[in-house]
Amino acid sequence: MQQWKKNLYLTWMVQTLSMTGFGFMLPFIPLYIQKLGVTSPDELRIWVGLLIAVPSLLAGLMAPLWGYLSDKIGRKIMMLRAFAAGILVVGLMGLAQSVTMVLVLRIVQGLFTGTISAAAILVAASTPRKSQSYALGFLSSSTFIGMSLGPLIGGLSAEVLGYRNTFYIGSLILVIGLMLVLVFIKEPRAGKGSSAEEPIRMKSLINPSLAILYLLFFLLRFSRMLPNPFVPLFIQEMRGTIQGASALTGVIAAVVGLATGLAGLTLARLGDRYERFRLLAVLTGLAALAALPLFFLPGLTWFFLLYPLSFFFLGAVEPLIQSHLSVNTPVNGRGTAIGMQTLFGSLGWSLSPLAGSAISIALGTKHIFLFFSAFLFLSFLILTVHIRRTREKRACPSAPLPGAAGGFFGE
Repeated sequence: MQQWKKNLYLTWMVQTLSMTGFGFMLPFIPLYIQKLGVTSPDELRIWVGLLIAVPSLLAGLMAPLWGYLSDKIGRKIMMLRAFAAGILVVGLMGLAQSVTMVLVLRIVQGLFTGTISAAAILVAASTPRKSQSYALGFLSSSTFIGMSLGPLIGGLSAEVLGYRNTFYIGSLILVIGLMLVLVFIKEPRAGKGSSAEEPIRMKSLINPSLAILYLLFFLLRFSRMLPNPFVPLFIQEMRGTIQGASALTGVIAAVVGLATGLAGLTLARLGDRYERFRLLAVLTGLAALAALPLFFLPGLTWFFLLYPLSFFFLGAVEPLIQSHLSVNTPVNGRGTAIGMQTLFGSLGWSLSPLAGSAISIALGTKHIFLFFSAFLFLSFLILTVHIRRTREKRACPSAPLPGAAGGFFGE
């Protein structure tokens, strides 16, 4: 078996473990901080927004640095750094005595973890151009499978064993992942004509031709994260009790994760055969249509059907954007490029929970799903306009294609 395939399958395995370990704590953070003394509904919503937004924001700000260092000193060591920090953070969560300590640990998590981008950089650096969409789509399925298994098992564990023991189990799962990386993952070799010691300059990845790519990643991450932190509160409000909310949140997270992972295995690989931006437009449009009824339909039955469906259509979006960026970037600059992409994505990820907190306080939790659909429609419109403008410029030979100078958006 070729080394890039060995790295892909091994990275898929350890990334599944990583997301399972981190996912153990996600479904019950809003419930956990209630146990730590936060009982006011408005104060609870603010803390939920902060605890989700802060690590995402810091992770985004750190991503270009970690990406640059991965090009400079190696991709494997960056994965080890991310796992080691995760073990520490998740384990110490179980010892937290106040919501302030939880916030401090989430800050540390944002600064020093980041297994998703570390894994993507490692795979992108060793995968041939013709297989980028397949490889990154396959890898993305590990993230969402782990994010489905983690909340599902973690939610049940929290109900049976308590919140603190659940954090310890999550940390142990991350220890297993770190050992697999240490023993089995091989450092990707630099491609022909490139050198890991001479990474691409970051300023070359900040130019107008990439603006639409970064904007799309920002909007899509913003849209996807908008409802997620508030699903436990929505279920709690719909049922009128906190009892069983952790388990049901774990179930819905599992279904969403499996749907998203399935899309990564199936829809994302189409990016190696068809024009990626057309695929992106179709998928975001379908996701917006699936999400729109969530605001209008009563009860949890339709929610359990349509919410995962919208994430199925979104499951291939990030791998398609990531593979488009990767195939147009030299091997020795892919870490830096993915780091820059992660920066803009994490900005969307971090601002989204704050926006969700404001929406839920002003209008109610259910209105978050209306805005979820609206931002997906906005992404669809941007993609549609971009595709039309690209066609017009192709029809006019005197006008350069968007990003032609840098090789971007020329498909």
